Amino acid sequence: MQMVAAAKLKKLQRRLISSRPYAHKLDELLTHLAAASGQIQNPLFIKRDVKNIALVVIGGDKGLCGSYNVNILRSMEEFLRKYPKEKVQLVLVGKKAYEYFHRWGYPILYSITDLGGNLQMTRIQEIARMITQDFLNGTVDEVHLLFTHFQSAMRYQPTIIQFLPIENKERSAVSFQPSATTERRIPKAVSSSLEYIFEPNAKQIFEALLPRHLNTKVYISLAESFTSEQSSRMIAMKNATDAATDMIDSLTLVGNKLRQSQITKEIAEIVGGAEALIT
Repeated sequence: MQMVAAAKLKKLQRRLISSRPYAHKLDELLTHLAAASGQIQNPLFIKRDVKNIALVVIGGDKGLCGSYNVNILRSMEEFLRKYPKEKVQLVLVGKKAYEYFHRWGYPILYSITDLGGNLQMTRIQEIARMITQDFLNGTVDEVHLLFTHFQSAMRYQPTIIQFLPIENKERSAVSFQPSATTERRIPKAVSSSLEYIFEPNAKQIFEALLPRHLNTKVYISLAESFTSEQSSRMIAMKNATDAATDMIDSLTLVGNKLRQSQITKEIAEIVGGAEALIT
């Protein structure tokens, strides 16, 4: 299982690292354009009075991955304690999150338990479309994503970001940052003097960019979580293998001592019996 997890981790990590620059640049582009086109009133940017919140939780489908699922569930509980029970609705991705929370009585908008750690773009687009539609039709007023941010094979951190409404500010604190291997120096602020010429027009550009932006956010969140899960599973299986090896060595030593003690006892009995016959 450690070898299988290591192979999956390498594949997922390669896809994640290659996707981060695209996601980061798309986020930066949208931020610049939103700051320069104040005349656009897209409903995905509009903040409403928050009456209902949707929390999209990306967990694992299987166990044997150390504290990965435990950390996700603990972060989810911390988030839920901040709001009344009737104010939060859940979107559960992964069997572990669904098995844990479907008995709690929280409203579940829908659960997705058939991904199996696969980054299928058609399914990702479907998930992003369903979440966006719930926001647009007023079912929820805010959408947050809870996923595990992958930093390295030894470090990953549960993270909550705001998915909708899209934050229209110079640099969002929740934007995805590239890893150390793909890090670029990006200006921390957008100059207010920048002017853009929109062709054909700003509305059409935003209509083309926003779906890509939302799909990319869901994709990156899933990729981060799946990579972290395989990393956690690889480490957990390595620790289990090391612990089993140590236990085998310890039990072998105990067994050898007991066998040697039994042999010594039998020899002593034989010698004692022989001496008794001689005398």
